Parts: sequence; C-alpha cells; structure tokens
Amino acid sequence: MSEAEAYIVFFDTSALVKRYHREVGTEVVEAAFSDSSITRMISDLGVIECYSAFARKVRTGDITEEDFRATIKELAEDIQSGTIRLAFFGNSDKREAAILIEKYGLSRNLRTLDAMQLAVIKRLGAQVIRDVYCADRPFVDLIEAEGFSVVNPEASPKRGR
Repeated sequence: MSEAEAYIVFFDTSALVKRYHREVGTEVVEAAFSDSSITRMISDLGVIECYSAFARKVRTGDITEEDFRATIKELAEDIQSGTIRLAFFGNSDKREAAILIEKYGLSRNLRTLDAMQLAVIKRLGAQVIRDVYCADRPFVDLIEAEGFSVVNPEASPKRGR
C-alpha cells in the first residue's frame, strides 16, 4: 500500500497522551491504535511534548516518577516498532510556523509549538493526512481552518473516515 492509499492519521500531543494515560478520550485513541489499517504519525516535536506532558503529571501528582519512566519507554517502543511513525520538523517547517503565527497569532491564541506542529501537518498535506487527532479545542479550530479533518477524542462521536 502506498502512502497515498494508506489511511494516515496525525496525532497532536493533546490526543497522543491519551494512549499512555487513561482520561477522557482514551477509548477513541485506543480505537485508532487498534485499527491495523491506520498508519499513525507524530512529529518529532511531539516526542518532546509528551515528555513534558508526563513530567507535568508527575509534578501534579497524577502519576509517579516510575509511571513517567514506563510511559516514555512505551512511547519509545511504539516508535521503534513502527506503531507510530515520526515526521521530522525541518527548515521549511520553521518558515511555515512563522507564517502561521503571522496569519493567526495576532487575533487568535496560536502557541509556538502548535504552530510548529501545524507546519509539519501542512507539509504532509491533506492528501496524506486523513485525520488529525487533537484534543485542544482552540488548536482544533486552527487545524480545521487550514483544511484538515480533525478528530477530537474528547468530543462526542468520532468524526473522520
């Protein structure tokens, strides 16, 4: 199956963390991971964001340090096994992120890392990315404004496919 024929979904960190920590929307994310016809992608920035998200969970007492270590190990195993594919943030993405901040940042809350994630999503394109999984409502709106189909795992019934 070629990349053009594959059902590729991109996970923003706000949705990806639900794979490793049970919370609202976990079942929707689990369904995407159990579907063998789906190719799952994240940006390499998403790995760092996951580390940060789970470190925050340690600081807030939601998980232990041991849970943190087990979680980052599970994420690494998902990447090494090909369960999750990485899209790397490059120089063209840096320029696009700046353009996105100029386009949206003056009137909407587009954070730096979200602009960087969206730049990667845009480079891959709507012809490659069928759905973007994202649980950050303001970011969902911006992703949709750029022409992508979004599945918010925290919203009622899953859209997409």
